[in-house]
Amino acid sequence: MPTTMLDQATAMIENAWGQPLEAREVLAVRPPSEDPLLPCAMHTRTALAITDNAVTVHQDRLDVLSRHGYVPDFYELDRITETAVSLHVAYAESRAYL
Repeated sequence: MPTTMLDQATAMIENAWGQPLEAREVLAVRPPSEDPLLPCAMHTRTALAITDNAVTVHQDRLDVLSRHGYVPDFYELDRITETAVSLHVAYAESRAYL
């Protein structure tokens, strides 16, 4: 399975702070004076989690609409196109956050 942008962000956070993400999540809600960069990194990771979920949903929908042996009805062509566009947008958002 390919590494997602969310996985990459998690690895970057763990490498930068030298601890597992779970240990850092508790500290991320403390006042920013202790570590101002950590809440920003965790906020970005949260945004990546949302876009990662969107990518998965759009990819699954596109897989269903374009599965092998399935002939879509004419009205479904718009759904296929909209889903493909939404998938590209979600990928672009993930790349921008990363």
